[in-house]
Formats: sequence, C-alpha cells, structure tokens
Amino acid sequence: MRFHPAEKNSRSRKKVRFIVSYLSWGCLVLTVCIVCETPVYGQKIQEVQSESADPGKGTIAEPKPALDLARVEQLIFTGTNQFRIQEKRAPLKTNPQLAEAAQFFAEYLAHTDKFSHTADGKEPWDRTTKAGYQHCIILENIAYEYNSEGFTAESLAGDFVRGWENSPGHRKNMLDPDVQDIGVGLARSSRTGRYYAVQDFGRPKSAMITFKVSNHTDTTVTFSIDGQVLTASAGYTITYERSRPPELRFQWNEKANVTQAARLVFRPPNGASYTIRTTEGDAVTVDSQ
Repeated sequence: MRFHPAEKNSRSRKKVRFIVSYLSWGCLVLTVCIVCETPVYGQKIQEVQSESADPGKGTIAEPKPALDLARVEQLIFTGTNQFRIQEKRAPLKTNPQLAEAAQFFAEYLAHTDKFSHTADGKEPWDRTTKAGYQHCIILENIAYEYNSEGFTAESLAGDFVRGWENSPGHRKNMLDPDVQDIGVGLARSSRTGRYYAVQDFGRPKSAMITFKVSNHTDTTVTFSIDGQVLTASAGYTITYERSRPPELRFQWNEKANVTQAARLVFRPPNGASYTIRTTEGDAVTVDSQ
C-alpha cells in the first residue's frame, strides 16, 4: 500500500528519514516510512522487526543552539490533543508515571540506537507498571526523526505528530476513545543524531467498568458481552470487569415470552446491575440499575 502524505519542502541534498511503530495490547506492527526527494511513504507490516544502528565510535555533534526537548514534548502533547479534538475525541491528560516510562524508553532507544517496542526486553506495559501506572489499557507509539539540516522545536514536533497521524495504526492509537492519559518522552542519539520519541497512552485501572448479571429465574440465561456468548445458571450472580465500555445483549428466540426491556441492548456503566426475573404474567424481563 502506498499513499502520499502532506507535501514537505525538500531539496536534493536533504534527506529526512522518519520511522514509526506502534503497539497495542501485544500486537506489534512496524511501519517504515522514508522520505527523500519524492514525498511518498511506503508502508510495510510485519509481525516482528527491529533496527540497530552502529555508526562506529564517533559522535554527531549536538546542534547549536541545542533544541529544548521539553518544549518539543509539550508541542507533541498539544498537537496530539488538537488532533483528538478535531476528530471529536476527548483530550488527554498528562500523567507523570506514563511520562516517566516514555522518557526512560526514549533515552534507552537513543542510547542504543535500537528501534523496537521491546528493545529493552520489556513490553510497554511492563515499563508503565514499573513507573507506577496501574492500567487497564496501554498503547504505545514510537518514532525517530533525523535531518542533517537540523530542526526547530516546532518542526520536529510537527513531523512526529503528522507522521503518526498519517499512519493508520498510530492514528488509531492517537484517537483511541477509551484512553484518558498520555506520557511523552524524547531523546537524541549522540551517535546518529536521531531524535527518538515515545507516546504512552493509558486508561487507569480505576476506570475499569464493573457490572453484574443476576439470574433470578429457574433456567439458564444466555447473553453476549461484546459478541462473546456467555451463560448464567439459575440463581447465579456473575460480576464482570471490562477495560472498555461494553455492549450487553440477552439472547432469546423470537417466540420467547419476554418483555421489551429484555430485548434491549445495554451499555453498562460502572456499577450497573442487570437482574433477569419472571414477572407475574410469567414473562421474563430484565431490570437494570
């Protein structure tokens, strides 16, 4: 698959390389994008891919004046929220634990010039948990940029944000409707001059949705949660926890003697309770609280 991004101003001696990767719940998709004279991105999806650069023992001098990396991080955060608002998503809050995990990993990538979500032998949620973030959802975007002509804080942040926006997997992470928090990390490799950026998105464990299904009839009841078919035996109460807002449907045959309420599609909020019972007219109904 090939597609054209927003046009960039480039000259024949200028070579800009942007590589991005995202991870969501343990599924790794690596997207490699190279921009030279013609601004065309090539996308390649693989199960596992990593990269390591070894330019030798020398170093590439830091540009003068040095970029204010804290400002670049803030611009990435602001640009991400502007994109979410534009796409009718709630803005994210900065989280110090996610920021700590993202910065640690950005510095590790810059120090080693390796490029993989598991470059340090850990998964993203391992790093965020170590930093103290108790999660029910963790998503991660990583990328690096290099330009021999240098960057301004605005141009570097803009390149990172646009690159993620224009890559389907990274875009999906940026626009995930259920994450609430974000941490951004940024570091420069003195060996290659690359700037490595990390975005860690999270939904805290405290935001998990807990709800109950209670069967007060004398028969087994079948229902589905997000398409997964489940049952509740007579007299049982089952408590469910979900990371994302679920969809609950009770399953009846067309001729079943059930009320209209029993045929509704429910979207349980946290703390909801659904009781299946038999009415005085021997119809089955569902009471929601």
